[in-house]
Amino acid sequence: MTAVRFGRVMLPVDFSAHSDGAATYAAWFAQTFGATVHLVHVIANPLDATYEPEEAARWLLVEHAERKANEWLRSYGQRHLPPGSPREHHILHGDPYGKLLEVANQVLPDVIVMSTHGRSGVAHLLIGSVAEKIVRHAPCPVFVIHRPPEQNQ
Repeated sequence: MTAVRFGRVMLPVDFSAHSDGAATYAAWFAQTFGATVHLVHVIANPLDATYEPEEAARWLLVEHAERKANEWLRSYGQRHLPPGSPREHHILHGDPYGKLLEVANQVLPDVIVMSTHGRSGVAHLLIGSVAEKIVRHAPCPVFVIHRPPEQNQ
């Protein structure tokens, strides 16, 4: 049997507490295997309050959202990953599922480590689950961190 090696780890980041749990596991993969962590953030809407659009002129919203996401992704990596561990940042625009799958098909990670927001019922039916879609279509194993029901708010 061949030893499993995790040299490339993909970590989708939405800057929520949910993704912090996944980052803990991605850090373990990085530390244990010397893996490069590919931190990926998808900007679905540059007008989202997350990116503080009020700070930018309307014609610069996309660039402003990218700049914010890039700053936060670098800071996120510094906070959650082992010092000196190799990492790459990917910032894309569009549908999170489609863009995450696009990065996965380009980077060809050995594992994707991601969280689920744990939505159920009507919210799950209407919104769908990015994590669930990635599990079904990713080119590699997906390590999904599920939040306990009491934390799924």
